[in-house]
Amino acid sequence: MTMALPATHRLGELSWTQVKELAEQDPIILLPIGAVEQHGPHLPIHEDSIVAEWVADKLAKENGCYVAPALNYGHSGTFRGYNGNLSLSQATLRNVTYEIIEALVRSGFRRIVIIDNNGGNVGPVTGAGLDARRDFGVLIGHLYPWQLGYALMRDVYDDPGRAYGHGAEPEHSAMLAMFPDQVQGDLAVAGGLESSSGWNPTSYTEAAIPGYDVRGTVFWDFSEVSSTGCTGDVSLGSAKIGEIWIERVIGFCSAYLREYDRNTSAK
Repeated sequence: MTMALPATHRLGELSWTQVKELAEQDPIILLPIGAVEQHGPHLPIHEDSIVAEWVADKLAKENGCYVAPALNYGHSGTFRGYNGNLSLSQATLRNVTYEIIEALVRSGFRRIVIIDNNGGNVGPVTGAGLDARRDFGVLIGHLYPWQLGYALMRDVYDDPGRAYGHGAEPEHSAMLAMFPDQVQGDLAVAGGLESSSGWNPTSYTEAAIPGYDVRGTVFWDFSEVSSTGCTGDVSLGSAKIGEIWIERVIGFCSAYLREYDRNTSAK
């Protein structure tokens, strides 16, 4: 006997028998993965996680998908010098992601898209997805909201190179649109990079090399070159810009999900 599924897009709100019935419908399952790391003095350390789940929830409602319970811890190795960094090792994140995929497959789900919202997660999550392809034959999708925002928002700023940065644009504006109560604007400070050891840092792990336009890679902790944790122009943040972020990022992700659905649904 077929039972009516409750009106929810969250997998965790279903009973095991309802999960079994849902799996028979072959839905797309969204798996949010975040991180707990610094984003400057004005933004919360769980920012990556709450945005990953917010995006997954919105996508599920608009595209008929279901959201698996989130994995709120990720790999943030470059930020270990800041208080509040709760980072998994790359090996642990890879194994946990793989085992969650394995469990979803064992529950009958074959179409899984990871909503991964932290740069440090990309390597481990990619490895887990490729292993799942090899071992279970499933094709794992991957969406990275913060990275998509950087790619889709450049025309919004007069100088994206100056505006963009960790704790600055466009994530600052996106947070003002999604979670304004968690942004402590009075604590925001100008970002910048400097090194007491003689390097001229240009990013998390890069430095200028005299005489060359190509940057050199240096594996320091970000706290060694940034006392605030911020880069970019924190003064540009606004909820209005954040609404543009939502429109463009959700628009791209929805288009991606339609393409994923078209190419993975049972023929």
